[in-house]
Amino acid sequence: MSVNGVGFLLFVLISVILYYVIPKKYRFSVLLGCSAVFYLSNGVGAAVYMLTTVVFTYGAGLLLDRFGKKRFHCETAEEKKKAKNRLKKQKQAVLAAALVVNFLVLAILKYSGFFLASVNSIFGRTIVTAPSFLLPLGISFYIFQTAGYLIDVYRGKYGAERNFGKYALFAGYFPQLVQGPINRYNELKDTLFGGSDLDWENIRCGILRMMVGILKKAMIADVLAPFVSLVYSDFGNYPGILSFLAAFLYCIQLYCDFSGGVDLLCGVSRLFGVGMAENFNQPYFAVSLADFWRRWHISLGEWMKDYLFYPLAFSPALTKLTKWSRKFLPAEYTKRLTPCICTFVVFLAVGVWQGPGWANVAYGLWNGFWMSLGLLWVPFSQPFKDKLPSGKVFVTVWGVLRTNFLVIIGRYFSNAHNASLGNALSMLKHTVVSPDVTSCSFALLDELGLGVGVMLRLIPALCVLFCISLAKEKGVDLAQWFGNRRGSVQFVLLFAALLLIVMGVYGNDAYTPIAYVYENV
Repeated sequence: MSVNGVGFLLFVLISVILYYVIPKKYRFSVLLGCSAVFYLSNGVGAAVYMLTTVVFTYGAGLLLDRFGKKRFHCETAEEKKKAKNRLKKQKQAVLAAALVVNFLVLAILKYSGFFLASVNSIFGRTIVTAPSFLLPLGISFYIFQTAGYLIDVYRGKYGAERNFGKYALFAGYFPQLVQGPINRYNELKDTLFGGSDLDWENIRCGILRMMVGILKKAMIADVLAPFVSLVYSDFGNYPGILSFLAAFLYCIQLYCDFSGGVDLLCGVSRLFGVGMAENFNQPYFAVSLADFWRRWHISLGEWMKDYLFYPLAFSPALTKLTKWSRKFLPAEYTKRLTPCICTFVVFLAVGVWQGPGWANVAYGLWNGFWMSLGLLWVPFSQPFKDKLPSGKVFVTVWGVLRTNFLVIIGRYFSNAHNASLGNALSMLKHTVVSPDVTSCSFALLDELGLGVGVMLRLIPALCVLFCISLAKEKGVDLAQWFGNRRGSVQFVLLFAALLLIVMGVYGNDAYTPIAYVYENV
């Protein structure tokens, strides 16, 4: 079942009606049943993969919880200490085994073809044929989410969920499967399992957010996708300036695709009274690359910080490195060495998360390099910052332009044709060496799918999105503003907007829904 189609909206409508008809204490069962139907509609094989992950991590969580509640009856303090150490090692072994199995499945399904192709490339001939595996819908999202759950149970942050149905719902809640976000168990469980009362504010805010998501996806991302795809796949036959334009527009397309999907599905979740983690915070208003990544795919960034950055920073190896560096490096750089290394590793992981291909690895290295350099550069950059004009507008504009330039260059790699590093570098070289601005004509743009008719539909949608984003950046709550209108006015406006979307997007024969970029990451 595609979330781009009218069928999905009808599925949501039926689900919401059933949810509020059923007694409150059984409403989580409705969500579980709807999630099962949704996932099965995308293939039985994919559902089997998910069910296997759910059963395995559920059992591992119970085992970790059992170890955490174990009490000791020892005669001496020394015996108690030894027993605690044995128990800690057992817990570590269970957690390590669970995480290895979890991520090994992800690696085999997602990266085995890339790895074997790389081996064949090294030897210059086919040593082994790469198998073709089914890649389940949203596999990275539920693998990361269940892994975070296991780590939190291991750390004693909360107890394991003993009700298998509730745990299965946490792992497979259908609005989070396609685009995320990566939710935390302790933040989701109360509204997910407790059942919500019918609340007009939830319905109103949910529908509003769904409409914003459809605006982003159907009216912007899917309109830009054909042009971007054509240029990236055949950039050598077009002027280099179009390569840069494609990279720039891909930034917009990806944001509208990814955040649009999140908005749509968070809106759906809000209809049930279930709030999910926020994933975006106007990233293109960021004044630094670090600021950009605090605003982009927030739930993944938080996951990486809690479960990779900090464990790595406090690992024995880096602790020893920090002690060693105190003897040979200035104090200012000693305290920055570990964060730099951890940041670099985190962004390498982010690049790998993007998908198989050396271009994605390079994308991670590109961001890791600039983020780490930014940490090291602070002592040198402060004197320059002090000399900049005191006007806040100048500093902000300069920061936004500089940041977005680095983001655009990174998109040469993250969207490279066939995820090929060679294609990414060739496209970047073509942009610099052969810009050929004079060859870029309206006729060529029209041929590539950016004609006047398309622009007349695209520009108003972009203007609306910019106004919404600017209002949110300024702290204006548009949902609250809308909520202050009379009920009859709200109903009329919502109905009119929904009618326009259904007729203008889903009822338009010229519109072809395109799969979400991160649907199968």
